[in-house]
Amino acid sequence: MLDKTEKTFCVSKVFFYFCIPKNECNKQMSTQEHILSEAGKLLSRIGPQSMTMDLVARTCGISKRTLYETFPDKRTLIKECIDDHHQRQNAEVRAIFESSPNCYDALFQVYRRVREYLRESSMNYIDEIRRLYPEIFAHQQEQEKQFVLGLSRVLKKAQDEGHVVKGINTDIAAFLFLSSIRNVHSSDRLQDFGFDRVDVFDGAFVNFLRGIATPEGIEYIESLLHDRQKQ
Repeated sequence: MLDKTEKTFCVSKVFFYFCIPKNECNKQMSTQEHILSEAGKLLSRIGPQSMTMDLVARTCGISKRTLYETFPDKRTLIKECIDDHHQRQNAEVRAIFESSPNCYDALFQVYRRVREYLRESSMNYIDEIRRLYPEIFAHQQEQEKQFVLGLSRVLKKAQDEGHVVKGINTDIAAFLFLSSIRNVHSSDRLQDFGFDRVDVFDGAFVNFLRGIATPEGIEYIESLLHDRQKQ
């Protein structure tokens, strides 16, 4: 079982406060959560440009009036969809690290979930956020620092477990990994080379872990990859 301070892979803490009358709180939060869930799926699948408020209302089975009473505009809805996604994602990652036998096993579980997300999400999602909502994109870029710190802590724990080489600077290793996967979200770059982004993510993740692994770590990676191929 991992120490609490080292369970986090990438946890960005985002808190919301809604000024809702007490007797309406449960109903309002239920409506809000429903909208965030459905709009979040749309946002990921078709991107922010194609996700209109009309489409969100129809998908949620609610009136536009109800939608606008809950979220005053599309920009607010998109920001809160992204924050909601991060909160749910971070909760899932925490649960994975709490129940995994070691860091490499947990990292591979997170890796498999990211692969699923990449296959289901729009290629233009990040590009459109960057172009249409630069302030939201800038906020997300700030979370990269938390990603690097979180991954560095995991790699330090993996050093103690004997899977990562002791002499490696884990802060720099985590930063280099983040740099290596940025092209996964650059549709133009991928199209230039004719690469599938899931394949690029596979290469970045697996080669990164192999590059910092001890002989025991490489053996463990190969066993995890073998298990994945059998599934």
